[in-house]
Amino acid sequence: MKTKSKAFALLLAGSLFFAADAYSQLSFGTEVYNRYVWRGADFGNSPSIQPDINYTAGNFEIGTWAAFATTGNPAGTEVDFYSSYTFVTDAGDVSLSVTDYTFPDDPINNYFSNESHFIEIGAGYAGTESFPITVFTGVFVTNDDDYSVYTELGYEVGEITLFMGFTPSESQLYGTTGAGIINTGFSVSRDVQITEMFSLGLNGSVIANPYSDNLFFLIGLGF
Repeated sequence: MKTKSKAFALLLAGSLFFAADAYSQLSFGTEVYNRYVWRGADFGNSPSIQPDINYTAGNFEIGTWAAFATTGNPAGTEVDFYSSYTFVTDAGDVSLSVTDYTFPDDPINNYFSNESHFIEIGAGYAGTESFPITVFTGVFVTNDDDYSVYTELGYEVGEITLFMGFTPSESQLYGTTGAGIINTGFSVSRDVQITEMFSLGLNGSVIANPYSDNLFFLIGLGF
């Protein structure tokens, strides 16, 4: 686990080094949701503030994302670091990613404990305008005895995105004893222009987890 955590840090540093001469951009934003739902599971049962900082240089992206439950529920507190590289082709974009999931308010393991870092290796595909299909598959490689796999398919129709996510095997992380659909529904997003230099992002989602018989309605506001 310790070796893989170091490898993730080296990946971040290497991405910055090799992309130094490319076009780069640093951006910051935050979103507020009525609750935080990830892959069909609720985290914190609370309104959630979710800031994001990311740096892009060419096809590299490095960033950090977090979620904070407004009620202070530790289950809704998360800080992640991620890195990705995208290969742009005429047939769509293919991306490779590494994400380090951590939960700083975990009462058992502190942030700097190896047991607190859940690293996922991912691969994704985003289609073209005439073929608006997205596919993502990720597998956890640290602190998960099940090496949980998650695959999500998406299809865009205008401002609406349809999605379905499933795990192919038993996973304590996703709460399954075998293969199952755990995250399906649709999302709608729209930008509202306030001034020439400022706009708000509105988005809503209806999410069902057929495996756990749960349904969520999310509404978010992005700045």
